Amino acid sequence: MPPSVLPDFLRFPLSRFSVRLSVSLPPRLSVPALRAASLVLTIATLTALAPTATLRAQPALAPGEVQIERTMLPDSHAGSFAFGLPGGVNVCYDPVRGGVNYVWTGGFIDLTNVRPINKLIKAAALLGPVVYRESGPLPLRRGDATRAPVVEFKGYALRDSAVELRYTVDGVPVAEELRAAPDGRALLRTFRFDRTASDAQWWFVVEGRPAQAIVPRADGSFVLSIPLAAAPAVQP
Repeated sequence: MPPSVLPDFLRFPLSRFSVRLSVSLPPRLSVPALRAASLVLTIATLTALAPTATLRAQPALAPGEVQIERTMLPDSHAGSFAFGLPGGVNVCYDPVRGGVNYVWTGGFIDLTNVRPINKLIKAAALLGPVVYRESGPLPLRRGDATRAPVVEFKGYALRDSAVELRYTVDGVPVAEELRAAPDGRALLRTFRFDRTASDAQWWFVVEGRPAQAIVPRADGSFVLSIPLAAAPAVQP
């Protein structure tokens, strides 16, 4: 008696391509056994193919466009933001910590580990070296530099070649713009404070460094330039 064959072909999607299997099985298999064999073959095939499949973030579609992914990133809380600024300067912003965790240059991120076919979720891979890092909770503080404030993240808005973060510090609205310097050698962080913020001293506090006093300009803004350890090639 000829062997039984799985009905037609097994087809299942994998990223942007599909896999076909035609498998011979012993005769007179029951339906439950046939289904179990199909499931085992599917899992084995997907596991074998997984290391070769990569899932890169959507590339920028126009000059000056900012790439954005809210995902799992290394050394950050779940739901942190990855911002890809023009020129190859990329930023991890952690809304739970209330600040920039690190900056890396070069490529953006590989999302393969975040959206795997075997459900073993890991942090996304950075496609470039980390050139700046900071730690410590809630770096932007109002009044007392030693007291961690209450920070509530409100959202973000896209600007020309930049992104603007919006949050409150002890109830006071703050807008923080992230932009790469024209030569790619620094991250420019422009803080804009509500008018009600002028009644107290502001501080920028990073673990392991002296607290930095913030003195807003006449227009209520303050620019903090973060030098980067390495710079990408400037793109025209």
